[in-house]
Amino acid sequence: MELTVQKLVEHILRAHDFFCSARTLLVACSGGTDSLALLDTLDTLRRTEGPQLICAHYEHGIRGEDSLADAHFVEAFCRAREIPFVCGAGDVPTYARAHRFSFEMAARVCRYDFLHRVQMEHGCDALVLAHHADDLAETVLLRILRGTGPAGLAAMRVWDGRHLRPFLSVTRAEIEAYVTERGLMPRHDATNDALDARRNRIRHELLPQIARTYNPAVRQALMRLSALAAEEDAFLTELSHEAFQRALCVDGLSLAALRAMHPAMQRRVLRLFWMQETGAAQDFSYLHEERLRALISAKGATRAEMPYGWVAHSRYGVLTLVRAYEKTSAQKEEILLPFVREYAIINFQGMALQINRITCMTVDDWHSVEERTAVYADLAVLPPLVLRTRRAGDYMRLPIGRKKLKDILIDDKIPREERDSIPLLALVDSHEIFWIAGGRRSTLAPVTESCTDILKIEIADMDGASQQPV
Repeated sequence: MELTVQKLVEHILRAHDFFCSARTLLVACSGGTDSLALLDTLDTLRRTEGPQLICAHYEHGIRGEDSLADAHFVEAFCRAREIPFVCGAGDVPTYARAHRFSFEMAARVCRYDFLHRVQMEHGCDALVLAHHADDLAETVLLRILRGTGPAGLAAMRVWDGRHLRPFLSVTRAEIEAYVTERGLMPRHDATNDALDARRNRIRHELLPQIARTYNPAVRQALMRLSALAAEEDAFLTELSHEAFQRALCVDGLSLAALRAMHPAMQRRVLRLFWMQETGAAQDFSYLHEERLRALISAKGATRAEMPYGWVAHSRYGVLTLVRAYEKTSAQKEEILLPFVREYAIINFQGMALQINRITCMTVDDWHSVEERTAVYADLAVLPPLVLRTRRAGDYMRLPIGRKKLKDILIDDKIPREERDSIPLLALVDSHEIFWIAGGRRSTLAPVTESCTDILKIEIADMDGASQQPV
């Protein structure tokens, strides 16, 4: 089994041009069976002119001393094999409560945020994950139960342009056999055995029951379904991007162009539109698709409520998406920005703001200033800021002098229905606005050549991709 697994992983690396000492792979390792087997396999291949490795471990702060022991275990494993090791830590329970996520979702967001950041900082060619064949089968079945389309059935892929999954055709049993043969002693996460998580119930109860009662090869059947769906999804995605560009207009999507499409293409184009406008690929179900599709054939001006305070409008031949939060709740909410941390992500009313402290500005940073997707400030003279929405009496200091925020939004042609939901950075206990997210900034705390402690705040999605300005 040892040689079989190693040869399979080597084949995957060669197929995607990663089997080369000039390549560097970031390997995510929790210390558990799957990720430890993956790290061991890649380390063996590294010694035969394979890629260079960096190991990354994220300590969630969920399991107390056990979590810390996991981190120490992975660090010792890497030290013994001379593998560079990077460890990150976070308070996932607090993050989950602050953002109203489940522990599972919060842990995933924090972990991937850390891994993607390390990948970028170290210039790694790929982030290698230990997802295996059983994970794939569980994910496909979970999505079927939730309700999904062909794109959801495609689930995980061996290589998606950023993440590499060499174990995706290897079963859990084969990985456990490999670990035994290699004499590895992985850590055990007891939360994976708990039946209160839906994925764990699918793993320990539903799939075994289906295998016993209906189809012993159910995992292989789900894997084949995912592979076929991935091929068809890739083809249809290319066509849908072309159709999306044809339907795109200044304010949204052309209703005439949408009406000319097949219903299947309409759904894909509407999903692309939702992703572009909201920055969220998830939480857009079949029911939401159908709400938007109903607006395509509706007569006159109509609207439909969408998740997270978004509202879809059909008017003047155009389908649009706008934010529509209630003023009372939006005006009360504010978040104090954490200046003392080197890196943070804050989610505010559906928008993610990525906060960094940097020592100098690069060409890309100046480009972000021009595009209004980021703001930079001299931290030495910047007062404390809060993230909130607009309030009566707000103003901004501009090169021409002090100006009411209301007049600025009118001058910048921000639609009336969007003005109450735009995130603002304001001075604490003040009506003075420092930055309109995606728009203008004040003259306060400009960055000069002598600045060495610069605050960078950028509009980003969960994967760190910059968003369009308002």
